[in-house]
Amino acid sequence: MSEQVATAGLDEGVGEGANGDGRRTDRTGFLQGLGCYLLWGVMPVYWKLLSAVPAFEVLAWRMVWSCAAVVALCVLVKRTRFLYLFRDPRAVRTFLASGLIVSCNWGVYIWAANSGHLLQTSIGYYLCPLFTIVLGMVFFKERLTPMQTVATVLAALGVGYFIVANGGDIWIAFALALTFSVYGAVKKKGGYPALPGMAFESLLTGLIGAVALIVGAAAPWIWQLVPATPDPMAVTGPVADMALLAGCGVLTAIPLLLFSAAANRISLTVIGFIQYVSPTIALVLAVAFFGEQFTMAHGICFALIWAGIAAIGVEAAWTGRRKRAAEAAPPVPAAVSSPNPSTAAMLTDAPPAER
Repeated sequence: MSEQVATAGLDEGVGEGANGDGRRTDRTGFLQGLGCYLLWGVMPVYWKLLSAVPAFEVLAWRMVWSCAAVVALCVLVKRTRFLYLFRDPRAVRTFLASGLIVSCNWGVYIWAANSGHLLQTSIGYYLCPLFTIVLGMVFFKERLTPMQTVATVLAALGVGYFIVANGGDIWIAFALALTFSVYGAVKKKGGYPALPGMAFESLLTGLIGAVALIVGAAAPWIWQLVPATPDPMAVTGPVADMALLAGCGVLTAIPLLLFSAAANRISLTVIGFIQYVSPTIALVLAVAFFGEQFTMAHGICFALIWAGIAAIGVEAAWTGRRKRAAEAAPPVPAAVSSPNPSTAAMLTDAPPAER
């Protein structure tokens, strides 16, 4: 990977002012976000391979290997200056908070994916945009368009129906939605460059993960607080397990790096709706490949959410068409000063009362 490719959109320039071209920045941020959620969508398959290992242990190794992968990436692209953030108390608070929040999200997700609750994780990540949009409105003063409002209401109705139909048993979904939406808000509020910020966050979480592994080695019973639930796909054997655990670093670092870059380039509202890609993939995997039951409540919930997504798509297509038409239109000539009233009267056949 060349330095130019690896650091495109990941350096200090964020927002429209980064390169003087708002449209390019928005497009880059959108593609970064889309790539992130495609990778996250297929991640449950990887966790199934590690389902013979307790979820907390997988989480600790993931934190450590993610740190190693991000630091290696920084060295590869010659962006190793991030330790200066230790001298910034605000940066320490920001990335310690974001690292702990996203680690909680990881832990819940790993356990749920390997315990037969992948459908509920799908609902959780469908809920993320609702939480993200609210956070964007409250903390960043972002405003919803009419269709975004319709989409939010439809999604809320779908999730509300599912909660009622299932007796409120939806804590996994809410935990995932809350932790990841808050994570995105913290990252955006921080506003730090994507690559140094990601490296610093990974370093802090990696240190926490290393401490957890040391404690787990001294007291292995800690991992059994959340015991493993092996899937038929699970890979067994110490060498294979360690190879897969090491792979967690790359699998985590790449989409999280893409998300960090996207969060600095595009609004939380846009991020909120890109997030629908990941739970849709998880839904397909849960039903088609892992045999989870798809009930009528699931169908109604997803149908309302998809209707909202369709509304957003129609609005985006219409807005884009109008924007292209406006850009293609010839420039409007400068206004010419109006003639005096008497001259204007002579230039029209209409009687004075109708002018």
